[in-house]
Amino acid sequence: MLAAEKGVKGVAVAQDLIERVFDARRRSDALFNLVRAHALYERPIPERHRIIFYVGHLEAFDWNLLNEGVFGMKSIHPEFDRLFAFGIDPVGGGLPSDLPSDWPSLDAVREYVTNVRSALDKKLAKVIREPEIQTRDGFSLRTLLNVAVEHRLMHAETLAYMLHQLPLDMKVREIDSPGLAGPPVFSRVIPVPAGTVTLGLARSGEGFGWDNEFEAHAVEVPAFEIDQYKVTNRQYLEFIVAGGYETRALWNGDDWDWKATHGI
Repeated sequence: MLAAEKGVKGVAVAQDLIERVFDARRRSDALFNLVRAHALYERPIPERHRIIFYVGHLEAFDWNLLNEGVFGMKSIHPEFDRLFAFGIDPVGGGLPSDLPSDWPSLDAVREYVTNVRSALDKKLAKVIREPEIQTRDGFSLRTLLNVAVEHRLMHAETLAYMLHQLPLDMKVREIDSPGLAGPPVFSRVIPVPAGTVTLGLARSGEGFGWDNEFEAHAVEVPAFEIDQYKVTNRQYLEFIVAGGYETRALWNGDDWDWKATHGI
């Protein structure tokens, strides 16, 4: 490949990576912005951290991953690097017992987030045109940036259902009601013929994948049918009103026994 062509490809790859980083940040920021400031110290799910932890964790993860692996800058806030480093839910057999007062102020955490992003972005602007450069652990910068993006998006998904547990008065209401994005949909069942599907990723490919996504392999899938869309709130309500929870024929044995045992 000519040098000029390599340069153009490098710029395109760099732009795509940076945009994915910024887009992931926008998604996580949007979720945190749904929560009123005082409610960021709540713990909607007993087994998980308080929300304030995740505000700092996403940036601490990026800092510890990229700075230690590539940049080697002096830490902006070593204490916060450690405090927000571990994203695994609290362990030890019991529920976490920390108090809101045990955590730093929201202003301090947000300042940490801003400073980390600024420091990383300045470094990335200088080296991003060479996304294949090797880091200290032998991975390319491209790989580490993909890890950072996927890590943030996985937390965005878990944060979404965590925040769903918060009372409405702890969330910021939208000024305007959201408008319909399109006309109502009418679901139908779609038949899918039997065939061969490739699962997993090939190691020879250029795309990013986690370790459990390799190797690619073919699987024979028999014919089946599937609804075109997910079950809507209206359909679920119709199921309830029609006595779906009391109709034995609609349930398999294990599920019916579980429902009956727990009084669902």
